[in-house]
Amino acid sequence: MTTTVAPGRLDGRVGATLAAAPERLVLVVTAVALAAGAMVSLGLHTWWTVMPLAVVLIAVAWRPLAPLSRAPHDALAGLMVVAGTAVWTVVNVALAAEYMLVVRDPGFLTLSGLWLVDHPSTDIPAAGAVEAAAASSSFLADASEAWNLNGDMIQPQGAKMLPATIAVGGWFAGDTGVLAANVVIGAAGILAVYALARCFLSPMAALAPAGALALTVSHIGLSRPAYTEPLALLLAIAGILYAWRGLTQRSTALMAAGAICAGATTLVRIDGASGAMGTMAGVAIALAVLEAPRAWRRRALTVFVVVTTVTLAAGYASVAVWSAAYFERLASEAVALFAAVVLVAVVLLAWGATWTERRRGDAWLTGVSRRLGATGAWIVGGAVIAVMALFASRPLWTTVHRGDTTSSQDFVNGVIESFQRAQGLTVDPTRTYAESTVTWLSYYLTWPLIVLGILGLGWATMRMVRRDAPWAVLVGSVLAPTVLYLWKPNIVPDQIWAIRRFEPVTLPGLLLLAGAAAWWLTSLLRGTDARRIARRVAAVGMIGLPLTTWVSVQPTAEFPLSTAVNVTTREMIGARDMIDRLCALDQGRPIVLVGTSELFGGLRTVCDVPVVLALAPPTAAQIAQMADAWGEQPLVLTRTIDDVPWTDAPQTVLSSKVRHSTYTLQALPRTVSVRTYTWYAGTAVESGEVAPLSALPTASAP
Repeated sequence: MTTTVAPGRLDGRVGATLAAAPERLVLVVTAVALAAGAMVSLGLHTWWTVMPLAVVLIAVAWRPLAPLSRAPHDALAGLMVVAGTAVWTVVNVALAAEYMLVVRDPGFLTLSGLWLVDHPSTDIPAAGAVEAAAASSSFLADASEAWNLNGDMIQPQGAKMLPATIAVGGWFAGDTGVLAANVVIGAAGILAVYALARCFLSPMAALAPAGALALTVSHIGLSRPAYTEPLALLLAIAGILYAWRGLTQRSTALMAAGAICAGATTLVRIDGASGAMGTMAGVAIALAVLEAPRAWRRRALTVFVVVTTVTLAAGYASVAVWSAAYFERLASEAVALFAAVVLVAVVLLAWGATWTERRRGDAWLTGVSRRLGATGAWIVGGAVIAVMALFASRPLWTTVHRGDTTSSQDFVNGVIESFQRAQGLTVDPTRTYAESTVTWLSYYLTWPLIVLGILGLGWATMRMVRRDAPWAVLVGSVLAPTVLYLWKPNIVPDQIWAIRRFEPVTLPGLLLLAGAAAWWLTSLLRGTDARRIARRVAAVGMIGLPLTTWVSVQPTAEFPLSTAVNVTTREMIGARDMIDRLCALDQGRPIVLVGTSELFGGLRTVCDVPVVLALAPPTAAQIAQMADAWGEQPLVLTRTIDDVPWTDAPQTVLSSKVRHSTYTLQALPRTVSVRTYTWYAGTAVESGEVAPLSALPTASAP
């Protein structure tokens, strides 16, 4: 599907460098992430371990993974995508979130990244908080599910590659660098989509899927805070890219690089194996039908499957060591997923062992393709389209409800009920809204791109059946996680939270396939001029359609014009200033935090002092007991004036406002919620009573 265009004026070494720039930037960010993920898993995350390892990885992979291109039109397109992505990065860094309150995942991920700037692992010493918390069963040395006590260490929830990677930003630009680093990762994801699109589209046409991804509310909204999905997207798309190029160039080194990227997704997300399995299966099918020596194909399959499986296992091991309670909570799902990986790996390796001149275990797939012919291939592609259409139609004929009654699901039911009441929807807390998963995709891509992407998936399936080997990798990688999460997303269904399931593979995959479909459809037109015009219109349409989701017009509403707040506002603005000011108030003393858990992690990591969370109002005797355990008088913080035994009437020491997007079911968030935090503080005296502190200087509102 690659075409040629008239060469421009960019040639020579400069042009070759510009053409290679997208893949080289992808390599740099990916190498830093892999190095950071490896070192944090070993408890050795420091600048003098991570950065040298990243440099070694870049040096080793520089030529095979990001070779120079001498084509002038490659240079012009490379310049355009790099320049456009640079502008995207600057704008979104300026609007980067301050997600330092633990109300959802970016909170503890951001705080973990801040901690890793100056520490080799995410284990945080309790520093006497365990002994102090023994004063009452209502006192904790950790907090909720985000911070889990493991011996005398507090372990933040989740996999560690993302915190380790954003911490690198802190080595260059302090706390601001940590807060902005995920935008850089999101930018690298855009370039990875461009590089993969360039494998089957012209360099200029490849700008369309990349530009469309850059302008989706999901990619912008998930890149500004520290969500894991942009990094998972970068690794997943890089894995497909290197596997695709490995197949076309008959390169075992590229296949190994693709396997490392595909497997490393478990260092980012515990469910990363769902996409990696699809990539493994796609690679196996591609190698089975590829016209290449059997010995090389067997070797390439073995390398890809073994390296992917080992890397996936390393990711699970990292989570088990550095987030033990989290891994235990999800052990059944993680074990089942990894068992499926091992089963798939064993089956594929056993199949590959039959790829010999004598046994010809790969020949049956070629025979099936031959027997199906062009008509049969189109039928298989049409079946894939029909399945996707069936998923899209689910709201017309079903409503999905949650069936179990576990305590965790009772919590989810309560959350969903609160969202329904806030929006004035029918209260039905057991609804999962899983029937609307394709509709969720349309909020970000729009229906025209969804339809085009589904057509592209069918077309790519046809190409796979016709033994166009690399397409099997893309089809397998996209289908596996997409079908899984379209059927059962297993997530609280508010936006943009719920789209996280589809950000790493499904959204970029559909955009890539939409680009392929547009190229194919326009190729059916007669006349060179007609095709050229149609392709330009299609490219502009692909990039422009996501922009239409930024604004909503409802003439009958109180506010007829509204915007997607994840694009137009800074998430959690005000949180950073509030925590910094509370730390300044503390002056290095232990903290007793009364009644609210969302600041536990911020106070422990940013202030770097021991913290006890009091879920019930402490008595003077209990505060005195905690002071004895610490050997010094703690600072007591509360938002509820009556929860503390004061020596005198306290005054407000700090009042802060924090903005965040609303939690919205079945629509993009278009309103902002403003939380006001009013703080009272004091220092414990010998009796255990608390002497109030004076007010801090007033800060400007965010």
